[in-house]
Amino acid sequence: MEPAAILDVLMHSEELPRDALRAASERRAEMVPLFIDEIERHTQAGSTKHTTDAPLFFLFHLLGEWKETSAYRALARLLSCPGRVVDAAIADGITESVHRVVAAVFDGDPGPIYNIVLDQRADEFVRARMCEALAMLVVQRRLDRGQVASFLRDCWVNLQPRDDCFVWHGWQSAIAMLGLTELKDVVREAFDREVIHPRWLCYRDFAKDLERAISNPTEPWPHGDESFMPFGDTIEELSG
Repeated sequence: MEPAAILDVLMHSEELPRDALRAASERRAEMVPLFIDEIERHTQAGSTKHTTDAPLFFLFHLLGEWKETSAYRALARLLSCPGRVVDAAIADGITESVHRVVAAVFDGDPGPIYNIVLDQRADEFVRARMCEALAMLVVQRRLDRGQVASFLRDCWVNLQPRDDCFVWHGWQSAIAMLGLTELKDVVREAFDREVIHPRWLCYRDFAKDLERAISNPTEPWPHGDESFMPFGDTIEELSG
């Protein structure tokens, strides 16, 4: 398959396009710039397509599989868009895999991730997952623990809105995952003030996660939980 044909299948298939995914991997060097161009075009256009269209879904995940750092900035710009734009691009990837893909393509600069977390215009679920992406990168020793801890501490002052926004769920999750006992009191205050809504979880859940991370700093998630592992083979990952 020629690159243009591969791209067309990946952007319009409603089923898992195994042949096109394999063909894209075989021509990775040619596909990467095409993928980035489509991501930039989608970002600039501010697409209003229905979420089920998800024209960038397979492109997004292939870039994660390839650990394509050259796509990091383009993906960050996409994820900074309002929710309807990101929905139209990656649909369920927002809640299922966005943190794993961003961690995979990370180029060493956490600034774009910080900006998404702090951006009130960005999708609240993306913002939550970006907090967890930061924690993943620390666990993988690709980011400095102290630097991320300082950012998460400052979020208590800087993060908005403070009512009924799911970004706070990701914030407490990242703190727990990193075993940041020095931030326990701040997280308790967030629960007491219901900044972290009780319908999501309670402080006991956070404390349990924190203790697990302290005991297992290299794998601070429940045994067998692959939701914070590096993104792998696209066909295998999406086959389910």
